[in-house]
Amino acid sequence: MLSNLLKCIQDIWELHPTAVLVALIAFLIIYFFYHKYVTILQHFIKLGIPGPKPWPILGNVPEIGQLGGQHLAHMYYIKKYGKVVGLFYGTEQITLVSDYEMIKKILVKNFHLFPNRRVPVKFPFDYLNKALTVVRDQEWKNIRDTITPTFSANKLKAVLPIVDNSSQELRSALTSYARQGEIIDARKVFGKFTMEVILSVAFGVQLNTQDTALTDAASKLFSGVGTRVLLAIISPYLLELIRSSPLDFEAKYFRRLDRVARQIIKERRQSGAPERKDLLQLMLDAQQSGKLSDDDIVAQSFVFLLAGYETTASTLSFISYLLALNPDVQEKLINEIDDAFSRIDDDLSYEQIYDLKYLDMVIAETLRLYPPAPILMREAAQDCTIGDYQFIAGTSVLIPTYALQRDSTEWPDPEKFIPERFTQEEKRKRNPMSYLPFGTGPRICIGMRFALMEVKIALVTVLRAVKFIRVKETEVPLHLNAAITISPKNGIKIGLEGRCLP
Repeated sequence: MLSNLLKCIQDIWELHPTAVLVALIAFLIIYFFYHKYVTILQHFIKLGIPGPKPWPILGNVPEIGQLGGQHLAHMYYIKKYGKVVGLFYGTEQITLVSDYEMIKKILVKNFHLFPNRRVPVKFPFDYLNKALTVVRDQEWKNIRDTITPTFSANKLKAVLPIVDNSSQELRSALTSYARQGEIIDARKVFGKFTMEVILSVAFGVQLNTQDTALTDAASKLFSGVGTRVLLAIISPYLLELIRSSPLDFEAKYFRRLDRVARQIIKERRQSGAPERKDLLQLMLDAQQSGKLSDDDIVAQSFVFLLAGYETTASTLSFISYLLALNPDVQEKLINEIDDAFSRIDDDLSYEQIYDLKYLDMVIAETLRLYPPAPILMREAAQDCTIGDYQFIAGTSVLIPTYALQRDSTEWPDPEKFIPERFTQEEKRKRNPMSYLPFGTGPRICIGMRFALMEVKIALVTVLRAVKFIRVKETEVPLHLNAAITISPKNGIKIGLEGRCLP
């Protein structure tokens, strides 16, 4: 029988050699992907981790899209499969962990086992992959040690007047919009403000708030991050191909920010060190001792421009949105701010701003509902066991921040905006791992204190002049983009109402 089959193939080959060759190649390709698919399926089965069945090549990505995005899909999977879930982002195996004790071990107690972030997307310029957010191991520690002094309490006090000055300009703009009865896109308005602040505080550069070139470039990059992540997950080779072709439409925005960063560094070298040591000067000083190269400095400048712009702008936008939808909360916050100003003759000091407890609660509750990053990613540095589960070296761990912060066992009525959740008494009742808007452990967000100070000063300043109000154009509920960061898909349209100061 076998001899007859071989003779049949030989006869076909003699008549149609090209067709036979194509069929053979097709068979080998199908067999390769089938074998790879079966092997992938066995990964979590062997580890005893439940999860949804993946599609060939695409993994669970199509279903995640159907469920409304990864932030919503993670909530669904946790409810269906439990605290530990095996997912496939393309062909990459990712272990979702929502067990609080395991999270604490991964991020804090056993940090040495998961010291690095898993970053599926590469920047278009290789040196940008040396940025603090993506760099690994000892190199990460060296860069972090160099930059950390920028965010000390004393340094933050020193830059408060700069942030306050930008906040006053923001207040004037919002007051003007209120007088004209304009409906604003909060995301765009706060984006200009945060770009101005990060350029001024970190690099000593003044930006005209009406100059939108930089904010537009940063916005375009973040809006395209989801696509890059998806391509990197499904096919890193395809992403590499696009990166080196005219199809990489975002490359021009990377180049624009790259030019800005290099120009800032050039001008600083020409003008000399300023009286106040900002982030840029700390890095240039470190370069003198051989700790950082020019490319290292550009990489850190680049990531601080992007991160300092995007996450803070989104947080301020979400706060304004929630205040517009909850006028009772807004009134209580305004009363706290007015009361603080009634006891002084000048602007609030750094310490007085941090004494505004209800302001803290409003910000914290907003960050619970809309954390800057919907997930935290880590990579196992070696084979290890956490809880009852084994993690293979090189595999990815996903901690679903968005889902954790809407867990009804820790947060009753999780969809409701209730700032009182963050009284000291209420905070003591909760597992600290249920609230991770900035991460935790050694890789906690280095700019957290600066970002919170910026948000507080902006709110204190603008709420002295205007109120945020809901209008018919206000989208309820918000539709979100949730790739690397969380942002409103369609912007945030709100109205403004001028205040008569007491």
